[in-house]
Amino acid sequence: MPAMRKQDPQTSICYRSRPEATSLDGDTQWPPTPESLGKPSQAKTYRRTRKLLRRLVQLSVIVAVVYGIDTRFFDESLTRSFRTFSIGLLIALDYKMNFRADPWIGDSVTDLHARSAQRVFDLLRLNGGLYLKIGQAIAMQSAVLPPEFQKMFARMFDDASQNEWKNAEQVIREDFGRSVEEVFGVSFDGDPTKGVMERTARSSASVAQVHWARLADGREVAVKIQKKEIGIQVGWDLWTFRTVSRIYGWWFDLPLYHLVPYVCERLMLETDFQNEAKNAEKMRELVQGEPRLRDRVYIPEVYHDLTSRRVLTAEWIEGVRLWDKEGITGSWQGGWRKGSPGSGGRLLDPPPPSVATSVPSQHPKDEKLKPARDDWRGPDKNGGLGLPLKQVMETMVGLFSAQMFLWGLVHCDPHPGNIFIRRLPSGKPEL
Repeated sequence: MPAMRKQDPQTSICYRSRPEATSLDGDTQWPPTPESLGKPSQAKTYRRTRKLLRRLVQLSVIVAVVYGIDTRFFDESLTRSFRTFSIGLLIALDYKMNFRADPWIGDSVTDLHARSAQRVFDLLRLNGGLYLKIGQAIAMQSAVLPPEFQKMFARMFDDASQNEWKNAEQVIREDFGRSVEEVFGVSFDGDPTKGVMERTARSSASVAQVHWARLADGREVAVKIQKKEIGIQVGWDLWTFRTVSRIYGWWFDLPLYHLVPYVCERLMLETDFQNEAKNAEKMRELVQGEPRLRDRVYIPEVYHDLTSRRVLTAEWIEGVRLWDKEGITGSWQGGWRKGSPGSGGRLLDPPPPSVATSVPSQHPKDEKLKPARDDWRGPDKNGGLGLPLKQVMETMVGLFSAQMFLWGLVHCDPHPGNIFIRRLPSGKPEL
């Protein structure tokens, strides 16, 4: 019978009537007998669900522990490799299924190239380090790739994120066995008798970042400090690069692997700044020994006593980057028979004494100690070097022709971010 709401007139308490049990002969009775309830059923234990949850928790703990160890001791090398393999597999499957006239996903093969290019770009930027270096190497030869990849790789020359100062400081101490103040003779306490150094990087690339410093003897230097994690990541990154290249070569029947050993060898050398210093010194000697280039090309001097495997200290260069067309061709407002700062090997003007005393009040993550030295741009700062592009490119062609046809030694990282242009007092360009 349906439950009925009844009310006791004496107590005014509402209660529900109890369901009545029915006996085997049809008569109702209360309370029900055990026989009327039927055979008892076994309670559900949910063994499979509990087992699945237990394994899920165990797997989560293992993943968390591995990720913690990878982050703490391997600078996310395992995570980066796993990310590379997973995205590489996704791209490979996407091409296997959709590289056809009527793709399953998207409207055309152009869409396939576009989303694959974006995946590669995100992977390289997220992993950073040597992945950016590999991306820049591909960008130099991207003309053989689909237009969607060319547009993506054109963005690989943007500055990378920089490490905190404490990491750069640790690299210097590990390589030289002394503090930054002792190695470079600088002070972060405002001592006017010592040099100054910016703890904020002026630029950050794939494997290193550059800090400006003025030594106690007046030399202004660029201190290139390798990012702390590169030494650990390089082995894993190159192993991943070799593995992915071999798999893609086999899967798509492409001759990808034959250049991999050479590329890996070159990338390993790029993490050795003493080798880079030796190459720069050799190029400087060759340029100074060639009369047709001596007054047109300037190679910064390297200071070997302040250089190690992971730290490269060289002469600071003030100039306009090669890709800054307006900065090169804009009207010159620096005065008659005057050149841009530092041109022709001239010493840079010293910063005012207030720079050293202001160091303690500067925030380490946003230091601005180096003088701007942009008076030659005019009051509105819209001026340029006033140089014709033809002369600049003639100097560039002459330099690389000499490397290839005279010396047999070629600078192999000539992207626009590595080349600066200055104006000589004669009004001619200096590369």
